[in-house]
Amino acid sequence: MQDDFLIFKRQIAPWVKVDLDQYKPRQMERRIRSMMTRAKLDTLEAYYELLKADPNRLQEFIDGLTINVSEFFRNPEKFDELERDVLPELLSRFNRLRIWSAGCSSGAELSSVAIVLDRLKALDRVELIGTDLDRGILERASEGLYLPYELKNVSDADRERYFDPVEGRGVESGTLRLRPEWLRRLTYKPQNLLEDPALSDCHLILCRNVVIYFTQDSKDKLYRSFYRALEPGGILFIGGTERILDYRDVGFSQPRPFFYFKPMSGGSA
Repeated sequence: MQDDFLIFKRQIAPWVKVDLDQYKPRQMERRIRSMMTRAKLDTLEAYYELLKADPNRLQEFIDGLTINVSEFFRNPEKFDELERDVLPELLSRFNRLRIWSAGCSSGAELSSVAIVLDRLKALDRVELIGTDLDRGILERASEGLYLPYELKNVSDADRERYFDPVEGRGVESGTLRLRPEWLRRLTYKPQNLLEDPALSDCHLILCRNVVIYFTQDSKDKLYRSFYRALEPGGILFIGGTERILDYRDVGFSQPRPFFYFKPMSGGSA
């Protein structure tokens, strides 16, 4: 069975811009098996033939490699810290900020940052960019459409200021849409974090709960890429269950948990 999976990875490589060797094999195989089951296929060979023949299925496969679980103000205490300490520090250090949500999923995280910046009366001083491998989820992010589970940490006051209710046949009760005046502040682009060039000249990078299936080598490569993408004095913000064990080797310091600082003098990577 493992040999079949290795053959499948070699076969699919010319058709997708995703190196499956950069993902943890057991978790990735489980995810691919799940997609095969939904396609009602029993063998990897048959699944490969389907992907080769059907561009829509191929795109579904690529999209299916991503996790796409996001919500507003995930780990609220960390967003409190972002609002109280991190963003004011960056705004005092730089005239304008370039903020990148890497693996942005539905855009809930990037929209959360926009709300915080509006509270700080600094939204006109920033560029907000979200990237993701999944083009389908990027379309939803561009529409600003959010389901109730993604909004559980949004206060009534923020719902009133930033969102409009969405009603209609087949729409889940409690679904909201980010208002156009806020949505137009956000830019979304397709990107494969493990293959495509990183953004540059960033002051804050958010990559939270994205690397769960990545191998350690891929994580190391990605974190060094983020370090290079940051301006000196910039900050990387990662997820509440994640750690960068060798952050000093990369060049970061860690002024507070889950926030990694690129020293003003530059450094390693």
